[in-house]
Amino acid sequence: MVRQLRWGIAGVGMIAHDFLTALGTLPDDQHRVVAIAGKELDRAHRLATLHKIATAYEGYDALARDDSIDIVFVSVLNLQHYEVSTLMLESGKHVLCEKPMGMTHKQTKALATLAREKKLFLLEGMWSRFFPAYSALEEHVASGGLGDIYHVSTQFGVQINDIERNLMKDLGGGAVLDLGIYMLQLVQFIYKDAPTDLVCTGHLNKTGVDESISCALKYKDGRTATLSAHTRATMTNKAEITGTKGSVTLEFFWCPTTLRLSAANITEWTLPKGQFNFHFHNSAGLSYEIQECYDCITKGLLESPKLTLQESILLAKLSDTMRAQIGVLESEL
Repeated sequence: MVRQLRWGIAGVGMIAHDFLTALGTLPDDQHRVVAIAGKELDRAHRLATLHKIATAYEGYDALARDDSIDIVFVSVLNLQHYEVSTLMLESGKHVLCEKPMGMTHKQTKALATLAREKKLFLLEGMWSRFFPAYSALEEHVASGGLGDIYHVSTQFGVQINDIERNLMKDLGGGAVLDLGIYMLQLVQFIYKDAPTDLVCTGHLNKTGVDESISCALKYKDGRTATLSAHTRATMTNKAEITGTKGSVTLEFFWCPTTLRLSAANITEWTLPKGQFNFHFHNSAGLSYEIQECYDCITKGLLESPKLTLQESILLAKLSDTMRAQIGVLESEL
């Protein structure tokens, strides 16, 4: 039985810093970071020194060979997620991979297959699913608080079009993989089953990266959903879930700390305070997905019941369809 989860970190970007800061809020007897690896050794050393990590590696092969590591957090560029996650799984390590786990449905399915063959834990880092607000929302829906749900509407717009990965197609960014995936996971969280139809349009920038998307999804039994995302403008960044008994609006739906079920029924959760400042909004909430890894692995689970591998595969398939319809992919893979 695992008593302390020994972590390795693949990647030295801002999300790695936030992840380490969030991990630092959790019990030392459950979590310890053993090593960090990056393409540039000096950057890995700087992050390791800041977070008091004993070992820094240049490149990811050395991290994969380190037998003292139980699980690796893969936080490299989107385009490298599949390659680095495969390397770690092949080396016998559990993996928590930042979303999207693969660039395509084919890659995501291959990672899930490999993890199952190796009998290793694999989780896509869809951190939204592990916030307490999601559990509370699920309980409200399951109890019939919204009645029969017929529509989910989400908007997600942030000005990130000047970030390098959104300017170059081969770096794997874009509205669908950076923003749309969060909206998709919320709709699937509510509806559970796959849509029967999906229609999507949007704009590509000069290099072929999707900078905006607008999608309509059709589900059986009269249910629908609409998704809109933009990388050049700030939107409301809310989700509304509408049923026969009312609706719920979820602010910051990808990392919510408040759930307002009615004017008189509001629940708030306080995020832990990290030793260092976070780069991204509510990044302290990464601690929830980190703890989910510990809880699952100590129970002998190979995937999280809150986000199964089969659901990650479906989300990747839907993302492929969206990207194909707006012209990022040549076909629906």
